[in-house]
Amino acid sequence: MPFIVGTSIPEDKVLVQSVACVYGIGLSQSKILCKRAGFGLDSRGKDVTFSQGKDLENLVEATPLPLGPDLYRFQDDNIRHLCVISSYRGLRHRKGLPVRGQRTHTNAKKRPPLRLKFNAS
Repeated sequence: MPFIVGTSIPEDKVLVQSVACVYGIGLSQSKILCKRAGFGLDSRGKDVTFSQGKDLENLVEATPLPLGPDLYRFQDDNIRHLCVISSYRGLRHRKGLPVRGQRTHTNAKKRPPLRLKFNAS
């Protein structure tokens, strides 16, 4: 079972869907990566040898996009910046309310408030 950016690839699932489970890779990007690695659309995780898994992992890591934990950190930093500068969106994140203009009259009150740790520097 190969690992790609810290995510294990299940052996019984279609390889294109398995690669799409990596945070930051969608289904279309996954199809492109599997095609470049030489896999068909019906390949499964059990068909991947160790060397093919390394090739696929190198292709995924060569993408210029942040993936996995780097993407989580990037998004958290952006939200933290909005909270620090006290923008409207940052205040909505902090209060746990919808950020993008959704209604709050009858729903969207159950989300927990954002708990970010701020550095004193």
